[in-house]
Parts: sequence; C-alpha cells; structure tokens
Amino acid sequence: MSVDVSIVGVLLAALSAMVIGAIWYSNALFGKTWMKIIGINDAQMKKKMGSVMVGLMAVSIVTAYVMSYFVAYTHNYIGGSWLKAGVITALLAWVGFATTTVFAHGLFEPRDKQVLYINTGNRLVTLLAMGLILGAFMK
Repeated sequence: MSVDVSIVGVLLAALSAMVIGAIWYSNALFGKTWMKIIGINDAQMKKKMGSVMVGLMAVSIVTAYVMSYFVAYTHNYIGGSWLKAGVITALLAWVGFATTTVFAHGLFEPRDKQVLYINTGNRLVTLLAMGLILGAFMK
C-alpha cells in the first residue's frame, strides 16, 4: 500500500495543534487552573514560551506526519470517507496512546488529578482536529 502524505495537510494539522493548545491553555479556558496545579505563573510561562513553541511545533509536525499514515491505514481497512478514517484514527490514538500515557505518568506524579483531565482533554480535541484535517487532505 502506498501512502501519499500531504505536506500541506501535515503542516495545517500541526498548526491546528498549536492553535488549540494556545486556546486550551489560555486564561480564558484552563490556563489559570493548569498553571496553579503545575506551580508556575504567567511570568514564568511567558519566559519559556519561545523555546517551548519551537519544540511544540516540532512534535506537532511529527505527530501529524505519523498520524497521516495511520489515517491511510484506517481508511484502507474500514473504507468509507477519509474524514471518518481521520476521526476513528484520532479516537484510537487518544484512547490507546495519549490518554494511557498521560495517566501512566500521572500515577507517579504528586499533582492534582485535574491536570490529567485538562491535558487529556487537550489531546482529544487536538487529535480530532488533526484527524479531520489530515482526512480532508488525503487522496
């Protein structure tokens, strides 16, 4: 099976992760609670933002690129629309990888469990957006 990865789709999916993260962790949504739980303030967060954004963009591109392959495999297996394959792939990735990883780390961290819910919620929305975007750009 040959997979035609759309670079535009990958870049847009990666960008969507950045936008969703910025909104999700903003003070308007979960940012204040999240920062309080992890023990940082606005000034500390702003100081880290430059270097963090470069790393986040890199991991978002890798996630989107790898996920595009899984969307293709899912589509090949279940058929139907590419968007459906994107959503199913996103949900499987969230349940099977993202949520289990976040919660496994949370078992050892002495943080409030609310941070786990905030982080896994972000991963769900991010992966769904990525899956939809990748599905829209697949051939």
